Amino acid sequence: MSLLQQIPFSEYKKVIGALTTEQCEVVAKLAHLDIHFDQAKIPGEELLKSLDRNGCTVQKYREFLNKALSTKLIRTYYRPETKVAILIANEKYHHLSKLVTPSIDCDLLASSFKHLGFIVVTIKNTTSNDLKEILAKVFDLIPENSYCFVFYAGHGCELCNTKCMLGIDCPAEDIQLSHCITENYVLREANKCKPDLSVLIMDMCRLCLNRGANPQIFSAISDVEEYSIHKNSLIAYSTQSSQAAYEVLQIECSHTIDNNVTYELKPGDTDKIVPRGSQYVNALCTRLEDGLDVSALLDKVHEDVENSMKRQRPIKLQCGVAKRSLYDPARGDVEDVLNKIQELCKAYEGYCSVF
Repeated sequence: MSLLQQIPFSEYKKVIGALTTEQCEVVAKLAHLDIHFDQAKIPGEELLKSLDRNGCTVQKYREFLNKALSTKLIRTYYRPETKVAILIANEKYHHLSKLVTPSIDCDLLASSFKHLGFIVVTIKNTTSNDLKEILAKVFDLIPENSYCFVFYAGHGCELCNTKCMLGIDCPAEDIQLSHCITENYVLREANKCKPDLSVLIMDMCRLCLNRGANPQIFSAISDVEEYSIHKNSLIAYSTQSSQAAYEVLQIECSHTIDNNVTYELKPGDTDKIVPRGSQYVNALCTRLEDGLDVSALLDKVHEDVENSMKRQRPIKLQCGVAKRSLYDPARGDVEDVLNKIQELCKAYEGYCSVF
């Protein structure tokens, strides 16, 4: 007798009504079935018919079902063409205080995002011009309907509500717009590739510049880039306007521009670095394991950061309401995109790593 002939009708009705697409995919994988449920109105019914055609016994079917029901599943919301994470760390500043944790944080995130199936691009210690050039070229290689995740850790500031990342060549005074990479620039370039999801996280201070000490940048503010959002976008700041973002170090004092904000590493201080040194990255790496959609993920991260050892209030902005997860599997030719980005970044191997 076939599988469908042996299963009691009450069990059949219960299974086809209760099994999720993700659970059906687990059973199909265990049974070595080449079947997809994207277009199936009733995934459980499609699964049982396929198992029946392939001669699956009732005993094996129930074994597969029990494994699927006991497996922790992460919901798939969408299948992007590919997924690219661009992780930027600026810490070795020429004129500003040197930071400790940006590279550590980006390396930790790189490991996590590679595990999630992302192509990972790390960019470390660049001037503003070099960073703009690299970003524009990388975004140009990302196919439409992909996921773009951009993370920045380093010095930052705010100018008339424009958030600015600072290149390592940024001076302590008379900062010019050419020393900055604005969030507007990153969002404009990212949306040129028409991503299904773009995420920009800036883990940096948002201290407002003094107009008297920086006259040129205030006169150039009208030149800030315009941008538009293609589909779903989330922007997160690790702290509020005029506030600091914190590296978590067991160091009581240092010589920096602002001793309450940043810390300069000195000989013998290496052992004092707390793993995942940034409060924000500490929370983000922990919450990535929860398998939440991106919006809910950032909500949980921000809740954790607010309860961290130093007072810090992150902000999230959202455009587009479609749920997306960093776990969503890519459907396109990831290897081809990876090879193209690797080839591009050979010209910047002093700054870039791609894997």
